[in-house]
Amino acid sequence: MHVLLTLGILAVLTGALALVRILWWRIPHPVRTLLITCAVIVPAIFAIATATRWSTSSYRLNYGLYWLFIVACEFLLILFTLLRPRWLTSIIAIVLILPVLSASIFLPLTLFFGAPPAATTRIGDNIISERVPWGAGSPETSGTDLTIYYQPKRLPLLRRRLLASRYYGGQCDAWAAYAVVQPDRRSILMVCPASPRLGPDSARSIVLPLYRPLFYEYFSKEVIPSSK
Repeated sequence: MHVLLTLGILAVLTGALALVRILWWRIPHPVRTLLITCAVIVPAIFAIATATRWSTSSYRLNYGLYWLFIVACEFLLILFTLLRPRWLTSIIAIVLILPVLSASIFLPLTLFFGAPPAATTRIGDNIISERVPWGAGSPETSGTDLTIYYQPKRLPLLRRRLLASRYYGGQCDAWAAYAVVQPDRRSILMVCPASPRLGPDSARSIVLPLYRPLFYEYFSKEVIPSSK
C-alpha cells in the first residue's frame, strides 16, 4: 500500500516545514501572509467538503486534498511553536502531530499513490453506485464498500455521498454487491448476494430512502421530497 513511500514523503515535507519555521522571520511578509492564508483555507475547504459529503469523482484529487489538509495542519502546528512559552507550545505541537502516524489518519494518505479498483455503475439519471474492495487475505478480513452517490450530469467531476454499506466476505458474496433504484424513485435496494461458500441463507438486502442533496435534485423529471 505504498506505506514506505508515503512515510518518506511525509517525513520530507515535515522536515521542510520545520525549516520554514526556522527561517520564518527571514521570509518576506507578503509570502508569510500567503502561506498562512493557504494553510487556513485548505482545512476549511476540506472540512466543508467532509461535512456536506461532496467530493470529486477522481480518487487522486480527493486524496490530494487530504494530503494538503494534513500538511496545512502540520504547518499551522509548527508555526504555533513560535508563540511563547516555546517549550510549552512545542510540546503541544508534538503531541498533536504524532496522531498523524496512526492508522486511521496515515493509511488514507497511501491511497493517493494507488487507490483500490472501483466498479462504478450508473443506476439512475443522476445516481451512481460504486463498489470498492478493502482488506486482504481471507474473506473474513476483506470485503467491499458499496456507496451510492449523487452525480450531476452537468458537473460530472463532482458527486455527493448519499448512502453506504460495508459488506464482509464472511457474511455474503461481498464482491458481487449491487444497488437498484426502486420503482418509487425514492429509495435504493442494496443487495449482497448469497455466497456459494456460505449457502443461500447468506444473502443480504436492505431498502434505504434517498435524501435530497444540497443544491441539486436527484432526478431531472421529479423533485423528491425530503424524508422525515
